[in-house]
Amino acid sequence: MTISIEKATPNDAELLHKLQIKAFLPLLEKYQDHQTNPACEPTDKTLERINSSSRGFYKIKKDDHLVGAIVIKHSSPSSIWIGPIFVDPDFQNQKIAQKVMILIENLFPHIKKFELATLSQETGNIHLYQKLGYKLTNRKEKVNDLLDLVFFEKIKH
Repeated sequence: MTISIEKATPNDAELLHKLQIKAFLPLLEKYQDHQTNPACEPTDKTLERINSSSRGFYKIKKDDHLVGAIVIKHSSPSSIWIGPIFVDPDFQNQKIAQKVMILIENLFPHIKKFELATLSQETGNIHLYQKLGYKLTNRKEKVNDLLDLVFFEKIKH
């Protein structure tokens, strides 16, 4: 199994948007976070992320098959915000996200701090990020009565 990432283009927007909905819809149904869930975003938001000069929108491929995407944003010259990241539910639990996170970190060796947020209720995500060396920060945001976001960072020396 070969996992790779490549920059998305505007031609990828519609397909990536559909994949994003497929990946985030189960969480939307579970947590009812209609204001923040990426499944509720319009295709234009995907296109905006792809075209942004301060962001990188990368397709995730498994053996040349599109299985997800990851978005990064340069929050400073030495810091990157990661998210959203999503993998097609048909391809989850295959360590794809773990490999992609490593690919992103290696793609930006000059970056000293990587930051992201995830749902506090999704313990699998928390375990993944901790396994990769990300540390929980003190920041936590309540989204609704069912859902909180927790924030992570990884400092590279």
